[in-house]
Amino acid sequence: HLQTPDGRCDPPALASGAPRERPPGAGRIAMAKVELIRKLGEDGFELDDFLRQIQDASDNKLHIVDVYTEWCGPCMAMVPQFKALQTSVDQFDERCTVTQVARTAYGAYKDRFPQTSKPRFLFYQEGEEQYYVEGLNAPEILKFIENNLPPVEVEE
Repeated sequence: HLQTPDGRCDPPALASGAPRERPPGAGRIAMAKVELIRKLGEDGFELDDFLRQIQDASDNKLHIVDVYTEWCGPCMAMVPQFKALQTSVDQFDERCTVTQVARTAYGAYKDRFPQTSKPRFLFYQEGEEQYYVEGLNAPEILKFIENNLPPVEVEE
């Protein structure tokens, strides 16, 4: 592949030596966003990492914790909403984290929440739990996120 002056890679010429025709925009690859939702116990994200994340008093990011039970369908219903925020809200990934924690994976949650089919959403900021929503109340969850995301940092 040859690099063009604007940094794109052009495919090699056809066997005939003639340049290959491409539709407008072809050859440009949109960067996929990183996976927004992390699950406790997966991909090296362990309890110590999670606790450090939510207990950091100097961190003004909004940390959303989805406490779920494995067999609970409603517990997974907010995942598409969170992913939509990732693509529609400026710098959402830099201002917010979303972590799914099985109720039984963290003793404090296991003790605090009975085993039910209700999802629970906890919101942490600056090392403290700020808010809690029991059940699938998307409007309340989305309003809290909207009102509590830290501002976009502007470089000077």
